[in-house]
Amino acid sequence: MPRHSAAGRPRLVAIVVYPTVQHLDVAGPADVFSMASALGLDARYRVALLSARGGPVTLSNGLTLQTEAVAGIDPATVDTLIIAGGEREGLMQAAVDETLRAWVGQAGTRTRRLASVCTGAFLLAHWGMLAGRRVATHWASAQLLARHFHGLQVEPEALYVQDDRFWTSGGVTAGIDMCLAMVEQDAGRWLAARVARQLNLALRRSGNQVQYSTILEGQAGAYGELVDWLRDHLAEAIDVERMASLAGQAPRTFHRGFTRDTGYTPRAFLEALRLEAVRAGLDAGQPLKRLARAAGFRSETQLAKAFQRRYGLSPSQYRGGVAPVIP
Repeated sequence: MPRHSAAGRPRLVAIVVYPTVQHLDVAGPADVFSMASALGLDARYRVALLSARGGPVTLSNGLTLQTEAVAGIDPATVDTLIIAGGEREGLMQAAVDETLRAWVGQAGTRTRRLASVCTGAFLLAHWGMLAGRRVATHWASAQLLARHFHGLQVEPEALYVQDDRFWTSGGVTAGIDMCLAMVEQDAGRWLAARVARQLNLALRRSGNQVQYSTILEGQAGAYGELVDWLRDHLAEAIDVERMASLAGQAPRTFHRGFTRDTGYTPRAFLEALRLEAVRAGLDAGQPLKRLARAAGFRSETQLAKAFQRRYGLSPSQYRGGVAPVIP
């Protein structure tokens, strides 16, 4: 297995694309590794954008990328192989492309890291390369991935998951977080943090954090009016009985229906709403004590414990952009 370091040739990061691929699923990882090469004396990478036959590839947003053909790259020279995510039509075309499948199969068995961004996990799973693995994908596609590939352990809220040499991430910006973690493994935390700052990221997020693009929106269903009311009354003492009354249901009926419609118990949903409000306040520079009171937490300590439990870091780490140690 090749190990190309700063002492020899640059590590080759191959990003596989196909028609209707998501632009940021490609550009985000490419920028991380390119920036790491520019900033770090001990980390050198060469990024190659590959497609089945090379040439221009039209992305989901209508832009075009120029790519190299996979046949022009020796699979044995790839250090990190990343499969970008894309739209359904492009995924289905890529899945049955024998040239692409064969090359990824050869490279994937030799590469130091095999990774996917967003729905790119569907391709690796379809090609039988993730069987039995813990995986992540975009939260909106997690149930579909789990339903079609029973051998996978899908973690629907994780930003990214590392299972041995296999890395998978959620959508779009989560691919950036995943690649920053890779740079940290290669060259240390200092360089990964410097790359994050250079890219104007507010925070480097660890994989066990939930995907910050909240999964609460659009899941309230029949309880949409109740959720709107909750957002406006977070500072008040609210229990399940009060929520049930506002929804016009008996507590047990409400608990069952709300959990079925949203995937959250009422208490967990309320806490998630409160923590979202706290995050927005932290982004705006508001004092933690005021945020705790406004969001309905009894104390800063209670808030800090809930924040750590959901996001994997403290409010002060979130505010300061200090990343926790990535396991």
